[in-house]
Amino acid sequence: MDFVSVLVKMIELFLIIIVGYGAYKGKLIDVNVKTSLTKLILNITMPCTILSSVMTADELPGPAMILKLLIISSLEYVILIILSKITSKVLRLEGKKKAAAEFAIIFANVGFVGFPVTYAIFGSQSTFYTMIFNLPFNVLCYSLGVYILQKGSATEEQQEFVKELPKQSRLQKVFKLCLTPAMLASITALVMAFTRYQGPVIIAETCDIVGKITTPGALIVIGCALAQMPIKDMFSDIKAYIFSFICVIVTPLIVYLCYFKFVTEPLALGEAVIMGGLPVATAGTMLCVEYGGDEKFMAQITFLTTLFSVITIPVIAVLL
Repeated sequence: MDFVSVLVKMIELFLIIIVGYGAYKGKLIDVNVKTSLTKLILNITMPCTILSSVMTADELPGPAMILKLLIISSLEYVILIILSKITSKVLRLEGKKKAAAEFAIIFANVGFVGFPVTYAIFGSQSTFYTMIFNLPFNVLCYSLGVYILQKGSATEEQQEFVKELPKQSRLQKVFKLCLTPAMLASITALVMAFTRYQGPVIIAETCDIVGKITTPGALIVIGCALAQMPIKDMFSDIKAYIFSFICVIVTPLIVYLCYFKFVTEPLALGEAVIMGGLPVATAGTMLCVEYGGDEKFMAQITFLTTLFSVITIPVIAVLL
């Protein structure tokens, strides 16, 4: 586990955010371009990233190993959901800010940052493990995550309207919410992983090429979101610091304490802990733009966790 290699990778990712910030300030990107780029990533490049993680994998293990890793990664989200609810209640957050904070704790950047970071720490053998950890993320982020942000941004009148809807109408609303391109790609990837079918090579390579736009594109969107607020506002909200501390330090510690006696395979344990300590998912800021969430607070936490993780991730890697 090379401290310098991981440190360099984290700095590279952080610098892409700075590029987005400079592009917006230099008027190379405006609000309309940022919105269009967000839609492009969520609806095209993100699904391609999800599919390519299975279609381009060098080797897919059997269903038993996949199921074991899925249980480990899925239970981690149960831990994070509980932690997010407790934290937002203790800090007495409400509305959009509460929704953004809960999303931030639950959904780390397991895709954009997860793959390059785990590769730098554990080597090529970690690629499939990281892909498996991405499956529950992709399923939950674009269903539960969107629901959390939409619920937080809804007015009291809108919330009352939803409560008054017949149960069938509410189920249809949730079902429609889940039918996003990323969600459909996640389900397809899971089926392909279980059946060990990776599809035609030409499709796999196309998805891989298009999917590579996702990481820099998403980080540039974050930079643009940060450029829309004064520099002092990036560092002015004490609650953003608190949640950032929880995301990059408390969360991986809790995951380790919950798993170290039960997950005996070192690579699986290491993946779980590293995934818990990654910065906030870049999808959070884009989903706030798309669904009217607290874009400012989400961008603050994403910026701070990305900044802090430049140091915390290499330290965690060395400790592991």
